[in-house]
Amino acid sequence: MKKTQNENRKPLRPATLDLYTVAETAAILDVSQKTVFEWIRNGNLAATRLGPGQRLIRIRCADIEDFVKRDFGRNPVAVRSIDG
Repeated sequence: MKKTQNENRKPLRPATLDLYTVAETAAILDVSQKTVFEWIRNGNLAATRLGPGQRLIRIRCADIEDFVKRDFGRNPVAVRSIDG
């Protein structure tokens, strides 16, 4: 039996699951990784810790957009266009 085109598609991930590393976040915001770590430590940028010992840090796309809107007064759409 042949699969239809819709059956071959992967399900879309909600934007709330788009996670970025500290390095990716720094590149998107055009700052150093150290600056991103400081923002996270100071509570200015929300982040999630994952993995054994919670050593992996990931930042949601929605949190980057909120951060940019709140702290830089820029349109968050610009954040997505940098990513691709």
